Amino acid sequence: MRLLSIFALLFLISILLHGGLKEWNVPEPLDEHAEHDMEEVADAGPVQAEQEDFSSLIFSQPYPVRHFDFEQEDIFSIIEIEIKNLIVGRNDDSFKTKNHLCAVGYEFPRQGKKKGFVKKEVVVYWREAKMLYRWMGGDPKAAAQDFYNARSLMYSRSIPLDPDRDMIGVEGKKNGDGFDDYTERAEKVVADCKMHGKVYEIEPFRPPPRGFKIPEGGGHRPHPPATPPTPVTPASSPLV
Repeated sequence: MRLLSIFALLFLISILLHGGLKEWNVPEPLDEHAEHDMEEVADAGPVQAEQEDFSSLIFSQPYPVRHFDFEQEDIFSIIEIEIKNLIVGRNDDSFKTKNHLCAVGYEFPRQGKKKGFVKKEVVVYWREAKMLYRWMGGDPKAAAQDFYNARSLMYSRSIPLDPDRDMIGVEGKKNGDGFDDYTERAEKVVADCKMHGKVYEIEPFRPPPRGFKIPEGGGHRPHPPATPPTPVTPASSPLV
């Protein structure tokens, strides 16, 4: 019996020397704090970028959630034509001098039943006129037919930055909104535009002639006279 025990011991030693036994890799237990941290990460979900805060700008709630590249959007792609019509519409020969403008796009959260609709607008700052314009976009097809059809920017909501102008009725100047000086909010939009928007320098230009075509919304077509007009002699003809 003793001999058998000796032989068994020698056999085990031989196996160990020749690497016959495999090592057991037992994983070390995780630290309790590490397990807790991993659970918190799993519960937190995907990491999201920090949302920008636009509450100090000119907008009422709901505030925008991000900027967007408006030049890639169809309804904002004609911004340079819209800007030129804005300059021409001032009726003070502003188109004869160089003008500086800045535009920045804002995207708003989805609202109500229109889950597929995302509200977007572009705020345009015109330095020479000291004005902000809140633009909802124009019609590129109409603009392609006639230069003067691109006038949606000219008729959009405007915000004067000149402190001497009357600010009554300007959106955002309401009781309880926390901003008595609405000009301060507008100036913050200008700063945001310089940081995140696009600058447009419009060189002096000559507006295209209207010709015989009346732009849409540009007034009523005159009715033909009931009786032919009396011929005018060449001597009294007015200058054209």
